[in-house]
Amino acid sequence: MTVAPALLPLHACDRVLHISAVETPLIAEFVASLSHLERAAALCGTSGALVLPSGKSVTADEMSAWVAMNTNRLHALLRKITDTFPEQKTAPSPSPLPLS
Repeated sequence: MTVAPALLPLHACDRVLHISAVETPLIAEFVASLSHLERAAALCGTSGALVLPSGKSVTADEMSAWVAMNTNRLHALLRKITDTFPEQKTAPSPSPLPLS
């Protein structure tokens, strides 16, 4: 996958190009995974057996457990990434201006 030039600074160095080449596919994979999990989670509320594309049937409880397991896995992977960055501090709220 190539990175669209419009998404990078005009004079991007090799490091920025390398990071973009890694991050862009990673983000695309996360978005696709989340979309898949959202669709699967929507099926968990149905009654009766669910038929997978492979033809195997699973119960709503089995589907729910699968969604929970994979959601937890995505959270763990995201934590590995985000824990390496310092926590962002929110800017203090500005004090109200005195009325005079």
